[in-house]
Amino acid sequence: MRILTYKRTHTGDPDNQGVFGINDCMGTVRNRKFDAVVGIGSKSPWGNSKEITGKVTWVGVGPLRIKSAFHRGDLVAFEKFVLLDGNGPDFESLAPNLAKRFYKGNARSIINSYNKIEKEEIENLITKLLIRNECKSNEDINPTDKLKQRREKCARKFHYKTCKC
Repeated sequence: MRILTYKRTHTGDPDNQGVFGINDCMGTVRNRKFDAVVGIGSKSPWGNSKEITGKVTWVGVGPLRIKSAFHRGDLVAFEKFVLLDGNGPDFESLAPNLAKRFYKGNARSIINSYNKIEKEEIENLITKLLIRNECKSNEDINPTDKLKQRREKCARKFHYKTCKC
């Protein structure tokens, strides 16, 4: 399971429909191969986004890629998506070891270098947030697309049902 975790400095990307990259945030990082994304608030966000400081701001699982000639990387929608922004839980309380790596070690993004404890923390965090009522499903997924198997793997790992589109 490849999970991209990254620090956010602002809100607005992804949008409230769950499209990551709509404002070209994280550029070509969006083109990396991943099964889930977790956005966490930076300790020094931009002036108008102070409310995301140290919070889990969004989670997306089951990526659906959309090529774009107008962005530095693909736009990415998700089968399951939760946008919390400033209403998210404290990242450090849910994933203390991973938070230390981001906030004390100054990591900007991580996709495949988690140690065993960090990986367990981030997987538990995703599972916990997907259970919340704020989770949205993308019902317009074509079940024959190339990511179907990866989405099914995500569904098994994080205990949710894929849509029957």
